[in-house]
Amino acid sequence: MNPRHLFGISILVAALLIVGAIFALAVSAEAVLPASTAQETLRIAPNSSGMSEDEFMVYAGRMEQRYGPEAVSALRLHIPYETRGSSPEPAMTPNIRYVSAWNGSLEVRNDDGVVLASSDNALVLYALDLTDEEGREHYYWWQWGAARNREDTRMGDASNLRNFWSRVAFENSSSNLLIYAPDSDIYGTEDTVTLRFGLEFPGPDCHSISRDFVLHQGKIRPKPGECRVGSAGRYAVDWVGNHEGTQSIYGICEERREDSTGSAVLWTYCLTTRQF
Repeated sequence: MNPRHLFGISILVAALLIVGAIFALAVSAEAVLPASTAQETLRIAPNSSGMSEDEFMVYAGRMEQRYGPEAVSALRLHIPYETRGSSPEPAMTPNIRYVSAWNGSLEVRNDDGVVLASSDNALVLYALDLTDEEGREHYYWWQWGAARNREDTRMGDASNLRNFWSRVAFENSSSNLLIYAPDSDIYGTEDTVTLRFGLEFPGPDCHSISRDFVLHQGKIRPKPGECRVGSAGRYAVDWVGNHEGTQSIYGICEERREDSTGSAVLWTYCLTTRQF
């Protein structure tokens, strides 16, 4: 073959390889778009009023209609008995009293304003009807969230849930964070997992909190770098995964107050999704 022909073929092959590489990079860049995040923080002062118990029950019922009973089965922590079909569930925490609750919602949108995912979030404050050996009051901060991705009816699935979390942080040392749950990673794929929270008070009248929920995919964990016990502590419950559908989270932390008023709380909730 003529050497000039060989040289021309070599140039053509090299050009095709370069174009192919550029095309592969472009397809790769199109396949996974950057994640989008929505986040809000609410400051709850000691005298901040939230939902009354009746208002909270209405809210919980509305969330059950929106996400289904599976996602909110453990939202009503203080209800002695809840009927699921014909079988009542016994109370696991008879010594807690409802104080108040706060709620908020998030939407993640793309550049065109299309909602990719949304979440509803609640923070419920309970008082323990017991005091410790020094007469100090104890409270539980019960964190709940449910998130789901939205679908584009023309293009199919528009996004997947990637991460959402809820954090409670006390502003000053008048509040001590004692323990929290979950305190380790919980994994599952369409599994029923259990959130357990042990009380530090001994005695026959005290019970641990145990609530089941379905982990469709990924893991629920204490958020790295966002959990600290002691004065002005903080705790964040965190879900991480890659899920198309609905997922709920639960978390709880215990506060011991050095005085009757306690500290202001910063409640932050966050939702992240990725469009494919």
